[in-house]
Amino acid sequence: MKIIRSCRQAITTRAGARILAAGGTAVSLAAVAVAASAPSASAAEIHARPAIAVAGGNTVIATQTTHDGLRFYWNTYGTNTWHGEQVVPNGTTYSAPSMAQDGNAVIIAAEGPAHSLDFYWQQIGTVPWHAELVAGAGTTYSAPSLAVVNNGVSIVALGPAGSLRYYWAANGTSSWLSQVVAGPGTTYSAPSVTANGGAANVVAEGPAHSLDFYWQTDGTTPWHPELVAGAGTTYSAPEVIGNGNYANVVAQGAHRSLDFYWQQNYTTPWHLSVPTSSNAAGRPDITTYSGSPDGVHVVATNPFDIPASYTDANGSGTWQGHGIRNPFTYAAGSDPVVTENNGMENIAVYGLNGELDFFWQNGGGHFVKETVAAAGVN
Repeated sequence: MKIIRSCRQAITTRAGARILAAGGTAVSLAAVAVAASAPSASAAEIHARPAIAVAGGNTVIATQTTHDGLRFYWNTYGTNTWHGEQVVPNGTTYSAPSMAQDGNAVIIAAEGPAHSLDFYWQQIGTVPWHAELVAGAGTTYSAPSLAVVNNGVSIVALGPAGSLRYYWAANGTSSWLSQVVAGPGTTYSAPSVTANGGAANVVAEGPAHSLDFYWQTDGTTPWHPELVAGAGTTYSAPEVIGNGNYANVVAQGAHRSLDFYWQQNYTTPWHLSVPTSSNAAGRPDITTYSGSPDGVHVVATNPFDIPASYTDANGSGTWQGHGIRNPFTYAAGSDPVVTENNGMENIAVYGLNGELDFFWQNGGGHFVKETVAAAGVN
């Protein structure tokens, strides 16, 4: 196991674009100065949800540990052997992480001590992990979300007093710029950010359980707000992803529905689609897939903590549901997360017993389970 230095040690400057050699618990939410009801979550959620991405062709997973450390797991594509690394030790990480591939690097963001915001990057197949302080104490009150937007990294998080904060750094620098997307009393959940058509798209739960969307063309101001759905519609932190010329958003809706919204970029209105026989208890996740046509995968747990996947081909409006595991033998202990790797849907989720699990969908449409880390390890 490689023990990497704490984020409190000296910050390493990223040299050039992050170049990576091919190789292979509760979220901290401080009290804010606005009265808000917390988004509902799965009753059995015992772990902050993991993060999942594809880097160098391999699936990678990051987790907040039970003792507030940060761990990273990877496997070589086509194998079921998982390797674990400690990114930073216990007592450093106070939210679920967010992770992506940036060029040839893996990048991770998480809430740090005293409501700070921390960023980590590593060249694939190398050590060590490098740490950067994005924002200091008293700035960050949710799990952050990061995305690669053009030639830089964008991070969003819930800020003080229910504000929405955005941070950006160009590849090759460690100088983080900050913007207020929306002021105090506007934001009631962890936000999500994605790159979409040369712009950054951000979503968050708004006042009175509404759903808010913001976009900004890279390198410009201001932020442009839109209302995706009004009061009484949204009961979880949402997720957003760009897909071609469209923005796609998922969230837990009223009466624990699984709500999917889509919009052609910079047009109105937003369109709602609810997968048949779907439920959501907690924060769903979404990814795109390539095919003929392209489409999206959405994952969520139902009120009985059973995870499921739903697939929609672009423009069809017809959802296909897939059970991830036999509901009589598997229940989730966290919200699930999803990505696509080489045409196959990949899902990471904690089991109710505390083990970290990985599922991939084979050519027959069935999910195959692998254990990434046993209970008590992560």
